[in-house]
Amino acid sequence: MQVPYFEREVLADGLTDGYWIQAVDLNGSGRPGLLTSGLAEGVVRWYENPGWTPHVIARMSQPVAWAAADITGDGTLDLAVCHDYGKSMYAHTPDDGSISWLRNPGPGLLGSPWEVRRIGGLVSAHRLRLGHFTSAERLQLLALPVVGGIGGRAGMEQPAVVTVLNRPDDVLAAPEWEVAAVDDASFRILHDYVPAGTSGSGLERFVVASREGLSSYGWDGGADAWTARRFGGGEDGQQARTGFRGSSSVALGGLPAQGARYAATIEPFHGNTVAVYVESPDAGMWRRTVLDVYGDPNDVGEGPGHHVVAADFDGDGEDEFLVALRGPMPWQGVFYYKAVDVAAGLWTKKRVSQDSAARIAVADFNGDGALDFATTGYYTPGYFLADNPVVAVYRNLGL
Repeated sequence: MQVPYFEREVLADGLTDGYWIQAVDLNGSGRPGLLTSGLAEGVVRWYENPGWTPHVIARMSQPVAWAAADITGDGTLDLAVCHDYGKSMYAHTPDDGSISWLRNPGPGLLGSPWEVRRIGGLVSAHRLRLGHFTSAERLQLLALPVVGGIGGRAGMEQPAVVTVLNRPDDVLAAPEWEVAAVDDASFRILHDYVPAGTSGSGLERFVVASREGLSSYGWDGGADAWTARRFGGGEDGQQARTGFRGSSSVALGGLPAQGARYAATIEPFHGNTVAVYVESPDAGMWRRTVLDVYGDPNDVGEGPGHHVVAADFDGDGEDEFLVALRGPMPWQGVFYYKAVDVAAGLWTKKRVSQDSAARIAVADFNGDGALDFATTGYYTPGYFLADNPVVAVYRNLGL
């Protein structure tokens, strides 16, 4: 297997906070920069590209996840964030969880603190997306909590309250956004999702990774309800030991030359198992193949895996996928997987980074037509501390 060579550039080292990283072009330069934040110190930085100049755009209490869209309608990207998360998913309270949006101050002012405005409250809000989910006409925010709203460990047995909020007509005057739809029945321990196209009515659909496994998810406008179709059961062999089952993170990839598409996962919650689901002609479930198991679960039942992304990094028209491992060594860094014979379950892999990776951001950062990636170390005092955490960009120099 030929793997692109990725050249490492460290943007920040000695991190004392690290969780989120996202590729986003906040100044309209045509070159995506990098947005980073962590749950401990709450410093929000945007690294401007080219040059990777860091700008502190906000300081917040426990920012978890971010989403970008033009909320004001002025042609620039604004940001939404879920924050004030609580002590942890094991020890949050019904009063924990807020969602806000940050107004882009415009060119030349991106390094100054951004104005923060309230959207609303939602217990354990953990992932966000701006788009169209129940209405094709109005910009909406989809908020995905990780657990239910009871608080503490009881919330892990309660369904997450998936919530859609409408952007107000006068977004600068509104004290909060109105709730448009709620799903409080489909998922428990909902860790992550990936976009999966749109419906015929233009509404976004997703694949969700949760305790139930993998689900195709979206709004059924005809029934005015959410539909969640399970197609992968996830990992269930560790539950007696760890208390976790199902799936944690998911990415969708296509293999046109092999006539297949797949879902790559980390399983179960914050798990140690890398699996691939390949679409099957059988109605219902996809065929699951376990590719790797990275170490044993720790004393709270978690493994080193935290994020997975799929994209065509070598330019051959087929999607590879990357797995982010937070550590510690030897289960740390980023591994690159490529399909050899998907029907036979044959894949090859190579480690392409040794840095602790909480999440992976993918973009063509230097404009040469090849996809690069970037990572940030996982560093959350009181929960998990990676060794030597850094923010790093890996430029794709080709085969």
